[in-house]
Amino acid sequence: MNTLWYKIWADLWLIKGRTLLAILSIAIGVFCVGTLFGMIDLQLAKMDAAHRQSQPSHINLILRSDADLSLLPAIKALPGVADVDTLTPITVRYQLPGQADWQMATLMLRPPPAEQRYDLTTLVMGNWPEAAQVSVENLSAKHTGLKLDDHVQLQTDYGTITLPVTGIVRHPFVKPPKFGGQTHFFGSSELASQFGVKPNSFRQLLVQITAPYSSDKAREVAKNIRTLLNKQPIGVNVTLMQDPEQHWGRPFFVGINNILQLMAIASLVLASVLIFNTVSAHITQQTQQIGVLKALGASMSRIIKLYLLETLLLALMAELLAIPLALLAAYLSSCQLLGLFNIECNQFAYSPRALYLMALGGLLAPLLAAIIPIWRGAAMSIRQAIASYGLGSDFGRSFFDRWLEKLGEFFLSSFYAAALGNLFRRKGRLLLTQSVLVIAGVMFLVLMSLIASVNLTLDNEMARSRYSVRLGFSRDQPRGKIIELAKSVPATTNLELWQRHPIEIMQHEIALRQKGSLGVQMVALPASSSMYQPLIDSGRWFNAEDAGKPVLVLSSDTAHLNGIKPGDSVFIRLGATQHSWRVIGLYRWLVGNSYAVEPIYAPLETVQTLTRQPDFATFALLNAAIETPTQETAYLSQLKQTFEDNAINLDVYTTQAKLEQRQFARNQFKPVIGMLFGLAVMVATVGGIGLSGTLAISVLQRTREIGVLRAIGAPSKAIFRLFMLEGLLHGNVAWLISVPIAYYSAAPIAKTLGQTLFGIQLDYRFNLNAVGYWWIIVLFLAWLAAYLPARNAAKLTVRQCLSD
Repeated sequence: MNTLWYKIWADLWLIKGRTLLAILSIAIGVFCVGTLFGMIDLQLAKMDAAHRQSQPSHINLILRSDADLSLLPAIKALPGVADVDTLTPITVRYQLPGQADWQMATLMLRPPPAEQRYDLTTLVMGNWPEAAQVSVENLSAKHTGLKLDDHVQLQTDYGTITLPVTGIVRHPFVKPPKFGGQTHFFGSSELASQFGVKPNSFRQLLVQITAPYSSDKAREVAKNIRTLLNKQPIGVNVTLMQDPEQHWGRPFFVGINNILQLMAIASLVLASVLIFNTVSAHITQQTQQIGVLKALGASMSRIIKLYLLETLLLALMAELLAIPLALLAAYLSSCQLLGLFNIECNQFAYSPRALYLMALGGLLAPLLAAIIPIWRGAAMSIRQAIASYGLGSDFGRSFFDRWLEKLGEFFLSSFYAAALGNLFRRKGRLLLTQSVLVIAGVMFLVLMSLIASVNLTLDNEMARSRYSVRLGFSRDQPRGKIIELAKSVPATTNLELWQRHPIEIMQHEIALRQKGSLGVQMVALPASSSMYQPLIDSGRWFNAEDAGKPVLVLSSDTAHLNGIKPGDSVFIRLGATQHSWRVIGLYRWLVGNSYAVEPIYAPLETVQTLTRQPDFATFALLNAAIETPTQETAYLSQLKQTFEDNAINLDVYTTQAKLEQRQFARNQFKPVIGMLFGLAVMVATVGGIGLSGTLAISVLQRTREIGVLRAIGAPSKAIFRLFMLEGLLHGNVAWLISVPIAYYSAAPIAKTLGQTLFGIQLDYRFNLNAVGYWWIIVLFLAWLAAYLPARNAAKLTVRQCLSD
């Protein structure tokens, strides 16, 4: 090993703290890039692979009533239909072992996996249920705690039955319980008679169209199927279209992946700042050695090569540390998010793209960041390199420096004035350090304002929903009976009855493109309704004069997709008839996600006239004196029991309690907000490390200054306080800069993030409390970052300082 290799080894080994800081600085960036890009690739790849393995239906129709299996040949004969499959979902009430409360669930009746064609329900463990058995869906099992060989009680049309759980199954289209999804059980067709299901019938139709697949073709086939069913007459509650190549949950990950990419880029940039500061510290400490090397004949290119080689070795060590951890973290994080969508990770996988980015970026970023300080150090003359430094001769030349000195002289003690001057001594390094802390502060304040805006949006939506509970019925029920039963529950103070109808909506004989991923439905409510009014973006809401008129209020998202404005007309097929309707308003749809059917609102009086069904209702909206979730749960439970006791089955999907739905909505935002928190924490951590590095460099560059202070009697405590104060000043300056930037940037950023992440326009609120929180946090970070450099400075003796 030649002399230069010995020097490289000595540089890396003798000052282990600096070497470790450099390795960690590079490793942070490599780890974040690999983890985040790995998550993006693994999520989408595993989602789409699981989707294709389930043999997805292209069209999924949920019917309003039982349809006879004899209809299937006619459906298969329709142009564009390749094949069909059927199943029967039933809303049931169940009771868990050891619990007294009865809850609502969905019982899916379908044959074993070998006899299924589309949207395959696969067995995870145990056995497929036979006549007097049930299986529980995988997500439902985790949510309820049900295990194999447990028993569950179900209420049937003929009384209560107790069935053993013989299997855990996985269904490809189940809403996560955290997002408001219901418990799902699976049983064989032999159970159908117990729940009043007609023999040889189905309630859900799965269809694949002939190749090649296209969304327009699927919509046309779905329209023809609905037309055929309407002639029976059999209504369709929901029509779901599925792309055979892309998982239906992809929209949920669009916003998350945007954030992940932002986090990856930010982590690499911020890590580069750390690398720059770390290499600057190394070159600063090596200044006299560079002078000696030059005096011994070393050329500038040789010195550059020497320190670039050191940086390359540091980068390689950082990659050896970061790459395995990043691949593992990407896999585990992806599996956690995919678990929300019932997708399991059976074996370890990694993203080749993430591996390439880590390998390449982990080498290039450190080398590029190190070029400037290395070039600057290598370009020094022998005299400059060997000369003394650290006595403060680099401050006081500019007008700002002189103004700062006068400010300290008149308003501050010598101690505080010195700390303030030291803060601005190296303005380039100050700018880099402050940029990281300011970015962290702005991100934290914007994030907290985004969370406050989400909560405000949900609160405002809840305020517009002036009911406590919405009951949905499996089949339309007589109005008089609903009113009688609802008022029999003492807590009920008011109620309103609505209808729901499946529709076809067109303009210029072309079906409208819809924002709702589960299709659209007409929700008919009284024109003078007092229970609910959505936020109107343009146009107006209904009034009493609209009763009986063909007017409607449409989602602004769907209107935008189709170029519709208030005053335009659309054609709606309602049952067997088609009429022209005028759009009088556009409303903002809060729940623009993958799980919702998009409502089109119309006056109940108009719909009752057209359908000739004035005495039936699909929904009952009830008010009660409810203030807490516990009261809400008790009230809803009493309602459920009352209606079930009178043989009126509630629909598990459309029966909702307002406070509970608010929590479900917040749960949908939590994964993305968690990502944003992760980004803010990462940036704040990098900012703290960067500040620590800056202060460590300051100690190195001012060793002789510290020696002079020691020589004239400065105690260790004073030197420690001087550097601690400098760190705290860094934190205060960063806080002062970040607050106004965040205040003016949070509104447009929150608006953009709301549209990108959640598909909605948020009601904006700047979180003033977060300003105080960030001040405490940034001072704590500054204290932590300054502690070690300040302690090291306080330990230096006069001999150590002046002998360098």
